[in-house]
Amino acid sequence: MDKLKNMTLKRAFCLIVFAAAMLVIVLSTVTVRFCSKKHDEITLSHAFITNGTLIYHEDGRLIMEAGDDTPDDVIEYTGTELWLCRVMEILIVLLPVLFSVSGIGGAAALFYHIKLKEPLKALQQGISHISANDLDFTIDYQKQDELGRLCGAFESMRQELVENNRRMWNLLDERKKINACISHDLRTPITVMKGYSEYLGKNAGTGNLTEEGVREIAAYIHQAAGRLEEYADSVREIQALEDMRLDYQEIPLHEFEKEMTSWLSVMAEQNAKEIQVLSELPKQSAFFSTAAVFRITENIIANALRYCNTKIEVEMSFSKPFLQMTITDDGKGFSKKDMTEVTDYFYKGKASKGHSGIGLSICKTLAEKHGGFVRLDNAPGKGARVTVKIKTDSCPVL
Repeated sequence: MDKLKNMTLKRAFCLIVFAAAMLVIVLSTVTVRFCSKKHDEITLSHAFITNGTLIYHEDGRLIMEAGDDTPDDVIEYTGTELWLCRVMEILIVLLPVLFSVSGIGGAAALFYHIKLKEPLKALQQGISHISANDLDFTIDYQKQDELGRLCGAFESMRQELVENNRRMWNLLDERKKINACISHDLRTPITVMKGYSEYLGKNAGTGNLTEEGVREIAAYIHQAAGRLEEYADSVREIQALEDMRLDYQEIPLHEFEKEMTSWLSVMAEQNAKEIQVLSELPKQSAFFSTAAVFRITENIIANALRYCNTKIEVEMSFSKPFLQMTITDDGKGFSKKDMTEVTDYFYKGKASKGHSGIGLSICKTLAEKHGGFVRLDNAPGKGARVTVKIKTDSCPVL
């Protein structure tokens, strides 16, 4: 039975139909022979020869002469015998038909019970759960037939829906955090602008405002407006980042290494710091988004340049399918709070000036969109260390 359950639908159907047909043929043959035998027993018991013949030779020829002795009493049948003969004649025709219909129905019922009932029930229950927005279930049907593969695909769809819901709730939670951060951070510049505008309104034309004081107030208002503009730009950047689709291209890793090394040397020269590149990339190609990788690296390097003393180390390696970059600076490293919150949007730590606080959160988002992750820790005897893993592909992602 287990072998039959693991057969393909076509093969199992053919086997069940063949077995049912053989059973129908055997039963029909047995019953027809039995009924024919009973019928013959009745009729042959009344058999007689009319006009008996005499055969003899005459002149080399066979001569047959008919007799006149025909018994009249042997042709009489009893009522029971006539009834049995009629019943046997009907059964000879009817039973094969009944066996055929029963065989078809039995084969269909057996095929449904063995091959269709369990997977269809599992799929129906799964559809009911999904219709009720309940994804906390599993479809445990492991047979290797077409419906087994269908149930497996349904289970994969359910898992993907669970993952999509998880990502959606994480996104909503992230949006709530972003809105809370924006509301909190916007309060200060708005309060500044509101306070100075009220002060100007009250003291305009009273002689209490000097020209220097007006210029100072205008500078404060301009600074607060700049901060508002910075937050607005950050929000637009976050929205664009969430909607961004990565452009995968086939990139020779040695060319990527050369381009990255050249770009890092320019950043080191501009910031009067040392950036040392340690690379172990093989001479092969991989599919990934260079724009995403360079943006991730740029944000991490910019953060490292802000906190390092003199030197930054960049290690690059490739272990299929992951491209890994580890960036270590010689600064004071991450605090415990930094390591848990630094990838949140608008987190600035103690150094709250000069940046929007979304650099490492952008790195985290891009790395996750690229099938990887960002890990933060402190290197022994050095400073902050950021490890980025990017998942490459063997073919372009459309």
